[in-house]
Amino acid sequence: MKNIFQRNWYTEVRRSKNGLLKAKTSYVDTHREAVAHLIVDVSSLIIQDALWEEQRSLETIKNRSLQVTPLCGAEAYFSSGPALKEAAAFLNDPLAVALFSETIKGIIQAETFLLCERGFTSEQDYEHTWRNFYSGSCRYFSNLEKVNKTWFDHVGESKREGNLFVRYKTQSLFDLGESRYLLTGNLSDSFHEVNIRIKLDESTVEEADGVLLRTPDLICRESATLLTNLHGVNLRGIAKKEFAGILGKGQGCVHVIDLVSDCAQILELYRAFST
Repeated sequence: MKNIFQRNWYTEVRRSKNGLLKAKTSYVDTHREAVAHLIVDVSSLIIQDALWEEQRSLETIKNRSLQVTPLCGAEAYFSSGPALKEAAAFLNDPLAVALFSETIKGIIQAETFLLCERGFTSEQDYEHTWRNFYSGSCRYFSNLEKVNKTWFDHVGESKREGNLFVRYKTQSLFDLGESRYLLTGNLSDSFHEVNIRIKLDESTVEEADGVLLRTPDLICRESATLLTNLHGVNLRGIAKKEFAGILGKGQGCVHVIDLVSDCAQILELYRAFST
C-alpha cells in the first residue's frame, strides 16, 4: 500500500480584543498551499476584510495575496451563499471558494462562545434557537426526543477567550495495486471527531466504514452504519447533495457527508494532477 496523494485543512477562529474575530483556513496538499483569511465583526458577523494567499502551486508562481472584495460587507453566516458565488466568479478558483466556505463554517461553530454578542439571553436560548433552525437536518436534530445530553453538556462552559474554534481535516489516497485504492478521511474539531475509510475498485466503492469518536450525543454515532450505503457507488462526478441522499439525509451526519465528499474530490484532484 502506497500513499499517492493527501491534503490537509486547518480552520481557526480567534477573538481579538478590538471587537473582531480573526478566522482562517489553511490548506496544504501534495501540490498546493494556500490560506483564506476573514476579519469579522464579533456582533454582526459582517466581514470587514477577506484575503486570499497562495504560497505554492503546480504552476510557477510567486507568493501572492489578493483582497477578495466581493466578500467584504457580507455576513459570515448561513446567508453567505450569494457572496460566495460572487467570490467564485472573482477568484475563478474552486479551492479558494472552498476555503472561504470552511472559514465561515468555523465562524458559525464559534457562535457557541459568543452568546452575549450575538443577542442570546442564555445557553438555553441559544440551544432552543438551534434546535428549531436545524430540526430534521441530521441524526442529532432528527431524534431530539432520544438525545440524552444538551449541547452545553457536550461543549462545557459557553465562555472562551482567544481561541474559539479549531478544525483539522485530512484526506489521503493510497494505491493498493491492480487499479484498487483506499481513501481515508479524518475530521477533528472542538466539538467532533470523525473517521471514514473507503476501499475502491477503480472509482467504485467495494467497502466503506467509519467511526464517530467524539459527538454531541451517542445517537450521532449510529450514522456511521449508513456508510455501507456507498457499496457499489461510483464516486466520480457525484455532488455533495447526492452523497447526502445516499448517506441518510436527515438521519445521517453532515460531517460524515462532508468527509465522503472531500474524499471523492481527492480522486478528481489526483487524476487531474497526474495527466
